[in-house]
Amino acid sequence: MNKLFHRAHRRISGIVLRAADGANDRRICGQSLVKYVQSVYRDDANGVGMTGSQSTHYIILDRIFSHVALTEQDTFLDVGCGKGRVLAFLLKKHAPCKLYGVEINEASGKVALEWTKQYDQVSVTLGDAFQLDYNPYTILFLGRPFLPKTFLQFIERLESGLTHPVTLIYWVDQQSGQLLKDRPGWDMRFREKLASIHGLKIAKTPQCYSIWTYDPAGRAETPSSNA
Repeated sequence: MNKLFHRAHRRISGIVLRAADGANDRRICGQSLVKYVQSVYRDDANGVGMTGSQSTHYIILDRIFSHVALTEQDTFLDVGCGKGRVLAFLLKKHAPCKLYGVEINEASGKVALEWTKQYDQVSVTLGDAFQLDYNPYTILFLGRPFLPKTFLQFIERLESGLTHPVTLIYWVDQQSGQLLKDRPGWDMRFREKLASIHGLKIAKTPQCYSIWTYDPAGRAETPSSNA
């Protein structure tokens, strides 16, 4: 009986969340962003590649960004923005800064590119996140766009080029977030595990997000860097 209740709760929550997400999408983007888009390359056995584009519920983003204050001086980038749900959420919340997204998967990236054309505040690039210069940005969002080995390569790429501190918001961090722990220059400011919000089941199993800061100066001051 308990198992049936939890299954029904999850199913009803999913219906409610998808309906609310779709309504918000249509109001902001003119279309729904709910549909899942498969990854162009994913090798789970070896932890290499990208994940598919699964739009994060607005209710979750509201929770995550309650711990992040965006200012006019910030420049925000969603790494692996998919169809652009995070950008839509920030428009809904009247974020005061410029918003950017990069997506390598054309099937989802073209959706984001098309609907964001109506907003001068937003710019989406179809391309490889590994080819970007990250110095123009102050806040990065990652909704688990990479599998673990690729995530680590991305972090190394980030560290090799950044000249100023950044904030990194990592949603669904339980697979790779530990790779930042005790890493020189990185400091975890907040972490939370979510199972439900306002009585609605947000995923089949609890999901975590964490908020980090990275300071290149902290990395440069480590003994290994000075040796």
